[in-house]
Amino acid sequence: MLKRERVLMWSGIILLVVLLLPMMALASGCQGPPGTVGSPGPPGAAGPPGPAGPPGPPGTPATPATPPAPPAPVAVDAGTDQTGEPGGTFTIKAAVKISDGSTVKSYKWEQVSGVTATISGADTDTAKITLGDVKTYKAQLIKGIKMLDRFTVQAINPHALEAAETANFKVTVTTSSGSYSDTVNVSAHLPYVISSGIQDVPKGLPVLLHGKKQSAYNWTLSAPSGSKAVLDNPSDQNPSFTPDVVGKYTAAEKNSGATIDVYAGTWSGGISGLDDKGRPLSTGCTACHDGKTAPDQFTTWKVSGHAEIFSQNLNTSTHYGEGCFSCHTVGFDKMVSNGGFDDAPDYADFLKAGMLNKPSPKNWANTVTKFPKSATLTNIQCENCHGPNNDSTLHPNKAVDAARVSLSSDVCATCHGEPPRHARFQQWEESGHGNYEPAIIEATVENRGASANHCGRCHSGQGFLTWIKQADLTKRIQGAKGDATVDELKALGLTKDAVQPQTCAVCHDPHEQGTVSGEPTTATVRITGDTALLPAGFQAKNVGMGALCMTCHNTRNGLHNDSKPPTSYSAPHTAAQADVLMGENAYFVTEGQRSPHALIKNTCATCHLEETPPPAELSYRLSGTNHTFEASLVSCASCHSAALDGKALQVAIEDKAHKLAQKMSAYLMSKLPAQIIIKDYTPHQYNGKSYDIKGEPVVIAKENIAAIEPTEPHGQQGFIFKFKTPVTVTYKPTGESPHTMPLTEAEVQLGDITTNVTTALIPITDVLVKVGWNYFLIHGDGSEGIHNPAFARDVLDASIGALK
Repeated sequence: MLKRERVLMWSGIILLVVLLLPMMALASGCQGPPGTVGSPGPPGAAGPPGPAGPPGPPGTPATPATPPAPPAPVAVDAGTDQTGEPGGTFTIKAAVKISDGSTVKSYKWEQVSGVTATISGADTDTAKITLGDVKTYKAQLIKGIKMLDRFTVQAINPHALEAAETANFKVTVTTSSGSYSDTVNVSAHLPYVISSGIQDVPKGLPVLLHGKKQSAYNWTLSAPSGSKAVLDNPSDQNPSFTPDVVGKYTAAEKNSGATIDVYAGTWSGGISGLDDKGRPLSTGCTACHDGKTAPDQFTTWKVSGHAEIFSQNLNTSTHYGEGCFSCHTVGFDKMVSNGGFDDAPDYADFLKAGMLNKPSPKNWANTVTKFPKSATLTNIQCENCHGPNNDSTLHPNKAVDAARVSLSSDVCATCHGEPPRHARFQQWEESGHGNYEPAIIEATVENRGASANHCGRCHSGQGFLTWIKQADLTKRIQGAKGDATVDELKALGLTKDAVQPQTCAVCHDPHEQGTVSGEPTTATVRITGDTALLPAGFQAKNVGMGALCMTCHNTRNGLHNDSKPPTSYSAPHTAAQADVLMGENAYFVTEGQRSPHALIKNTCATCHLEETPPPAELSYRLSGTNHTFEASLVSCASCHSAALDGKALQVAIEDKAHKLAQKMSAYLMSKLPAQIIIKDYTPHQYNGKSYDIKGEPVVIAKENIAAIEPTEPHGQQGFIFKFKTPVTVTYKPTGESPHTMPLTEAEVQLGDITTNVTTALIPITDVLVKVGWNYFLIHGDGSEGIHNPAFARDVLDASIGALK
């Protein structure tokens, strides 16, 4: 949609009772509307509270009334929010109402946030604001988007776009009785729109491109016959263009040789009627999407929340209208004609029928019967996520095209993010799951070669979805003839240019979400109930939605217990939560000491998502599930007494872990002869370049060791050696000249502590190896004992005892 319509849309959303988007990826419930607010502050800031809004849908508590505040002695009004173009000039005027008999002494206008503007008359009641230019606003937009180092159609989420457009100004009026303030927003219309980042796009809306980092850019655009589309800035890293006819557009960057194909089309919609349960039919689609000719996603979709969001609101809501349609219908955009909901020939008649905001269980059925052209474009359908079907190239080509299918959370962010109170996307961005760096480092063939079939199981979205379809999850990602090859991994998308982390669609199948919006949510995840046999060597049963989490969050190194002694110096994989929760994989204790927390319905998901409030700045009144996945100790009170001190428990466990670390260090120190040989494995910088390689063997005198403490270098048990006098270490990077570094401390794998370079000082059969496994198991769990307090205490106590 174009800029003015978008600003009106977000403004209208604030007045809604509910935006009941059932989470395609991160569902929970929507709440009733806020009360009337004053002039909004900068993005993320709330205006002053007003009277309570009307109650939300069934199951949603009505918003409590706010007691009226006493009148201020001086009331300042900075005026109504304004919108215009970059570079435009605006007049903002402060109105002052004095109730205490004081007199005005001064005015002061200042900018609080947004692209820097010029203010003249800042010391008067009326100031003139001149906004920055388009280039400056574009830079602000790009700054607010997580951009990857790859050539792509750039996704733009609503939060980033609104934040870039909005500048906030504050006026402070000082009278003889004090200082009083108010704020006003001035928003610029930017030539960009909300985008999911897929390459199948609607005609008539701008497309922002993104190139890899390089010294210069030289873009060209090839367009279909009849098109007048041009790139706005061919020498920029992020040029844009607006496709004006249906067809294929190719943007080529000459310096790199990279190309990006963009397919423009028009919307078609797919709803053809209702079944006997009032669910949508799509006969035009299911003629091919029958599970034989083409994949059948309609059977599950038709009973999902996506398939009923418009229907549900039309039948039940008293606050529903065009401000909701950009997410709840196909292609709604009143500023562009491209076949969307508002372009349906009977759309005007649908509005005139007066069903909006007049709840009736027959509204949706009447729409299908009386306004079939509009009805075919309602609810959240295939095109909302995959782009227009009428593109003449992609949809009918009998292939699943990367241009139409994306695992990226940016697809979900167009609706499931701020500002329309569906902030799961922004919460996810704050989480470890939203971090692209581990995916790129651990799960790409460029960095890992064929071993990406091991780490890529959990560190990449594409790898995970392939892996969980295997019969045996203890194996690596499988290809046609065993472990997947580099070429097979490339085809899956395990490359720097394509890999995705644990995105929304990795955990949630967007075609199979629950049918109820609100709380409790009926959102589903891809694995529920029981896990398969895990790489950690055990199976977790009856763990609800936590089965999905445990599939990756386990030690992933086979069974380790008294009947399965160590066969290497490996440490538990850091994500040891499932092992600790289920009381598995520890030495010197009885195996299978399942925690009471593992008996809670949905285990991990209950405490980390449902019982822990989401961040206030990224949620509406702390409602919904918490997709930062950071559990809070406040969740303990939902089952335990509020007087329970979870922090005290954590301190006790950490004290034991610290004591064990000291015992391990003392034990190793007692085994060291007067002189040892070690290999450093500390990541380091040399001449501005990062290195993560082992150093050459270096001789260390025991008397030069100030202290040692346990650490985990590259998945192995090890120790940090701290030296009294720096030790010089030589590194020999492949294809480069050797370099040396003076070290005051070194990270050393346990197997690299020797007296002759070849034979480890501490054999695998030594008790220290079992103790080390236990130490890193509890440490790597990360909960500091909360997940399984009794098990954590037993493991640490038994380990301390084993070293006596």
